[in-house]
Amino acid sequence: MVQQSAISTQDKAQIKRSLRKDLKAAVTLRLFTQKPSAITIPGRECPYCLQTQQLVEELAGLSPKILLEIWDFYDQPEEARRLGVARIPALLLGSEDSPRVKFYGIPLGYLMATLIEDIKTISRGVSPLRQDSRRKLRQLNQPVHLQVLATPNDVPSAGMARMAHALAIDSPLVSADVIEVQEFPALGNQYAARPVPMSVPLTVINEYVRLPGPVAEPDLVDKILEMGVRSG
Repeated sequence: MVQQSAISTQDKAQIKRSLRKDLKAAVTLRLFTQKPSAITIPGRECPYCLQTQQLVEELAGLSPKILLEIWDFYDQPEEARRLGVARIPALLLGSEDSPRVKFYGIPLGYLMATLIEDIKTISRGVSPLRQDSRRKLRQLNQPVHLQVLATPNDVPSAGMARMAHALAIDSPLVSADVIEVQEFPALGNQYAARPVPMSVPLTVINEYVRLPGPVAEPDLVDKILEMGVRSG
């Protein structure tokens, strides 16, 4: 039986053209997943791991400048802990020792477009942020962790995901996780005022500041400064 492609032929051609035009330096993607097994171990279910791996492999195959590493979350737990991987599937962007840009869950729909734009941003080294935002981020002196709870078919989710990742790419003190919340409903229940289905996007800063809905870039930067600037 022929396996169905994760990315359509038409989309592949368009993405390939875009990557050929826009990529400059190579970009490393690290996928944490698990090996296929005939036996399901309770607590280790990952219904989207295989689909995510296929998607990312197909994407990496569209450009020689996308370097893909695949790690087994359970067979290589030390590497997962070292890189701060909390759940799978997890996709880390960048070759740094501690990549600050992460996707949890399969990046489908509008989140796929976010992933591609992130790759371009890292490759080109040109921030999409406003100059004023970049200037303010230089005031940070404490780490700030962003989490964006998103869904694939929600345009505002993709916008917040893109902004959070841009902030993390720009500042070494910002890390940003984009979480496909339908795959991790427990997180939605943890952070939302009501159980899933919840309103998306929801942006969480340092675990306890919660910003529902789309947030303008200047407002998000100001919130980050509140959390990440310590006087004295």
